[in-house]
Amino acid sequence: MKSRKAFGKLLQKYLEGKCSESERQLVEQWYELIDEAPRQDYTEKEWEALEYKLWRKIESESFETADESIESSKLGFWRTYRTGIAASVALLIGAGVWWYLGNQDTNPATIATQPTQSEIAIQDNTSSKPIKIDLEDGSTVTLSPHSQLQYPNHFAANKREVQLRGEALFEVSKDPEKPFYVITNEVVTKVLGTSFYVRSVDATKKIEVEVITGKVSVYEKEKVNNENPGVVLTPNHKVTFFTVEKHFITGLVEKPLPQIKSISKKPETFEFDDAPIGEVLNKLERVYGIDIELENDKLSTCPLTADITQQPLYTKLDIICATINGKYEVKGTTILISGKGCE
Repeated sequence: MKSRKAFGKLLQKYLEGKCSESERQLVEQWYELIDEAPRQDYTEKEWEALEYKLWRKIESESFETADESIESSKLGFWRTYRTGIAASVALLIGAGVWWYLGNQDTNPATIATQPTQSEIAIQDNTSSKPIKIDLEDGSTVTLSPHSQLQYPNHFAANKREVQLRGEALFEVSKDPEKPFYVITNEVVTKVLGTSFYVRSVDATKKIEVEVITGKVSVYEKEKVNNENPGVVLTPNHKVTFFTVEKHFITGLVEKPLPQIKSISKKPETFEFDDAPIGEVLNKLERVYGIDIELENDKLSTCPLTADITQQPLYTKLDIICATINGKYEVKGTTILISGKGCE
C-alpha cells in the first residue's frame, strides 16, 4: 500500500469481512510480523508501540545469517518482500491510519484538505477529569473525560480546524482572518472568536452546541459550501442536531449566564423596590441576551419588590411568576410568561 487511504480501506474491508482472498492474506501477513490481530480501535500509544515492535521485527529479520536452510536468492526476495511490507505498514501508521479510519465520512470537496499526520496531534482524555489543551493561536480547549481532540501543531494560513469526538469547551482567540472550525461527525461549528461547548456523542445520535460568549454558526458538514450560514447562535443559546433525522432544533442553555456588566464593570444587580415587572423583564433580556415575552401586556405593570441578584435566571423567573400567580415556558429561544395578574 502506498497511501494511508488505500491501507485504511483495505484494513476496514478486512475488519468487515469484505476482503478478497488475496487481500485477506496480505493483511494477515502484515500483522503476522508482529503477532497482532488486526483491529481499528488502537489508541495513539498503541500505534506507537505497534510501530516499534514492527521495526524490531524488521531488524531481527535483516540480521538473519545466510547459512539458513533457504536458498540465498529466495531469502533475499523474502527479506525484501517482508521488509517492504513492514516498511509500508510502519509508514502508514506514522502517517495516520487511525486518523483515516476515524474520519472516513469527511468530504474533501466540502472540507478543506487535512494536514499530514506528522502535523497532527491527537489528545485522548482517558482520565475522570477535564484536561486543558493550549493551541498555538492562543485558543484553549477544555476536553471532557472520554473525549478526543485532533488538531494541527500549526494551523493553515487562512483557517483553524480541529476535530472533536465527545465534549469540550472551546475558548477561541479572535482572528477575523482565520475562522476557527470545530468538525464533528456531521456538523461544523464556525467561529471567529468566542467560547462555546460542543457535545458529540454517538450513543445519543445528536450533536449539541452551546454558546457562552460571541457568536457561532453551525451547519451540516455536507452543506459547508452553500451560501446558507446554517444556524447562527448567540450567548445562552444552543442548537441540537439530530443525526438520524438530519435537522436542527434551537433552544436555550440549561444555565443561562449574564452577558454584560454594569458601567462600573461589576455584575449587574437585580434588586427592585416596587419596580414594574415589565421593567424587570427588560433588564433580564438585556443582561442575558434572551427574548422574554408576556402573554398579557397588563402583567407588565405588576410591581416586584425583591433582591434576586444572586439567583440563577430560571429561579429569578420563578420568583417573578409567583408575584403574578403565573408561570413561564421556554419555547425555542424565547421565554413566555403567563399569569392571572396581581392584586
